[in-house]
Amino acid sequence: MTEKLYYQDAYATKFTAKVLECTEEKQGYQVILDKTLFYPEGGGQPADMGTLGGVNVLDVHEKNDIIAHTTDKPLKVGAEVEGEIDWERRFDLMQNHSGEHILSGVICRKYGCDNVGFHMGKESITIDLNTKIPDADLPWLEEKANEAIWINAPVGIRYPSKEELDALEYRSKKELEGQVRIVNVGEYDCCACCGTHVKLAGEIGQIKIIGAQNYKGGTRLELLCGKRALQDYRKKNDVANEAGRLLSVPGVKADGAVKNLLAERDELLQTLNQLKWKYFTQKAEQVTEGTENILFFGDGLNSKDMTHFADLLLKKGAKRTAVFSKNGEGFAFVLLSTEKDARTFADEMKEPFGCKGGGKPDAVQGRVSTDKKELKAFFEGKGFLIEE
Repeated sequence: MTEKLYYQDAYATKFTAKVLECTEEKQGYQVILDKTLFYPEGGGQPADMGTLGGVNVLDVHEKNDIIAHTTDKPLKVGAEVEGEIDWERRFDLMQNHSGEHILSGVICRKYGCDNVGFHMGKESITIDLNTKIPDADLPWLEEKANEAIWINAPVGIRYPSKEELDALEYRSKKELEGQVRIVNVGEYDCCACCGTHVKLAGEIGQIKIIGAQNYKGGTRLELLCGKRALQDYRKKNDVANEAGRLLSVPGVKADGAVKNLLAERDELLQTLNQLKWKYFTQKAEQVTEGTENILFFGDGLNSKDMTHFADLLLKKGAKRTAVFSKNGEGFAFVLLSTEKDARTFADEMKEPFGCKGGGKPDAVQGRVSTDKKELKAFFEGKGFLIEE
């Protein structure tokens, strides 16, 4: 059994231990010590990292009360080595784990639900709850959780007896046997947990919900705590200020300016569409009556534009119409036909032009990888009149 120093003092960063085993593994070397400050991955919390005897600790796992450290270089068995954990990483994990406890406790108490999933990622934390949480409730839940920080609620850790545990109301995702470690944060949460935590809620700094979505019939929340929450605020504040600068308004008013800009864009797009379709009508009127096969080249046309124009040409009396518009290194196209199967043309373009697409006998759309010259030659050979 490895002595777990991180339970004695979660704030300690250095220790000395004896190397009991060191074996080479695929990912490096597995080192077993008689005691350690390195918290192993578990309970939803990632492992600590740092150095051990001058080599890097890359990962830490526990099995049967033995804690194995994955290092990038070997250590001599029997040697006394000094270890040092990456404190910035440890404290970040403590802030976020304690913050998650408080928010989960507040939510589970309000809705009578359970936290059925918890993951501390590199960027954020996700918690899964087996109830649907209305979006309108999120601000209140977030504020209630932060209340624990404002009053600097103490974070207590204890190991109750079996009798005390039986009488205690606490959160746990599974049935527990043996000695149970309880983490309690005032009125906000009481939960069985094996992770490292801050001593006072004020050390968390802030709890911020940044996302919510329906998940497996319940709700998945994404949150940030401590320094992560501060960094997220800075990033979003910088974005808002830059948007405001570009729009010549204060950052806090950028959303209104963007809405106005989008409304102007929609008006311009509507005007542009009207002009395009007026142009299509004029071009269709210029086509000689009785022309059976017509190909038109345009620029900046979407599939709706191309379909509309091709349909106008059919109404003009054409039997087959193809409209192509420049798209990247090739062309997007729509091909309509009232007689010959339009899919035949797409099939014939596959080999020479890498045609991708499909449709029905009377309508095909897709894209080709070639130039205008090659396309003109192909369709002229099919008896098409070329228009630009």
